[in-house]
This record gives sequence, structure tokens and C-alpha cells, in this order.
Amino acid sequence: MASTELKHRTTGDSPAVPAAADEVSTKRAKNKAIAKRGLKSLAVAVSIPIAVTLLSILLLSKPKNYYPSATKPFWVPSARVVNWGSLASSLLMGISSWLFWAEGGFQAKPNALYLYTLYLVLCMAWYGLVLGAGSRWLGSVACLGKTATLVGCDRLFRGVNGIAADLVRPCLVWSVFLTIVSLTMVSV
Repeated sequence: MASTELKHRTTGDSPAVPAAADEVSTKRAKNKAIAKRGLKSLAVAVSIPIAVTLLSILLLSKPKNYYPSATKPFWVPSARVVNWGSLASSLLMGISSWLFWAEGGFQAKPNALYLYTLYLVLCMAWYGLVLGAGSRWLGSVACLGKTATLVGCDRLFRGVNGIAADLVRPCLVWSVFLTIVSLTMVSV
């Protein structure tokens, strides 16, 4: 009978399959922990520029100071469109900065952090100057500076992560558009 060939397994004789399953579950747990940290850092990276923009809109913005005359050109958006466009731009810059940071970009190129911080400050300054105080000339200078910082961010981000640099481009286009609108307001 075949029962004489049966062998009783002890814990030391366990087959290799369960050990591989333990390795897979350990690897999954590590990946899950990394993903959880990644989502937390993404949330922080996106919330910072959006919070700056929202604070600028809520505290510094007075839509009546936006465009001086009732007969504005057709291509000049309303204050509401400017607010939504700036929020979208902040969202894209937050994602872009996170992608750049995830690749180790801010550690490798600390100038990018300075440019990004300057971008956030100039965004807030533009709202305070143009929509808050009604100083269109200084607002145009702030918007030109913001555009210059975005060009610098684009160049530095491109060296580390191409997708991050590609996300800066729409923000750059929006900033150039706001610069044109600001300069148009100066001439009125």
C-alpha cells in the first residue's frame, strides 16, 4: 500500500511556495506604504499653491478693481475666469512640483525651490496689486516676474522630469496671457 510512503511534514519541511507567498505579501505591504506616503506628499504639494491662490482670491481680490473701464476688449476675461484660471494653474504647478520633487529634483537643483517659492510669492503679489490695490503698473511687473520664474522652472524641471516640465507649460501660457491683460490695463 502507498501509505508507507507518506511522510509527515514538520515546520522545517515546509514547501517553498508559502515562503514565496510571504515575500509577495511583504513586498505588497512595502509598496502600499510607499504609495500611502506618496499620496500624502502629493496632497501637500497640491494644497500649498491652491491655498496660496485661494487666500489671495479671498483676502486680496476686489473684482471692481480688475478692469478700469466698462468697455474692455472682448478677449479680456472676467475676474471670475481669472480666478478659476489661476486656481487651475496652481493645481498644475502643485502636481508639477510634486513630480519634480519625487525624482529628487529639489535636492539636486535647489535653485528650482527658490524659483518655485518666488512664483508663489509673485502670484500672491499680482492679486494684491492688481485686484486688491488697483496698482496695474506694479501688477504688470509682478506678472512679468512670475512669467520669468515659470520659464526658469520649466528649464530646471525639464532636466529632471519631462512630464513635470510639460505641466508647467500651460501655467506659462496662462501667465503670459495675464501679463498681456495687465499691460493692457496699464495702457487704458
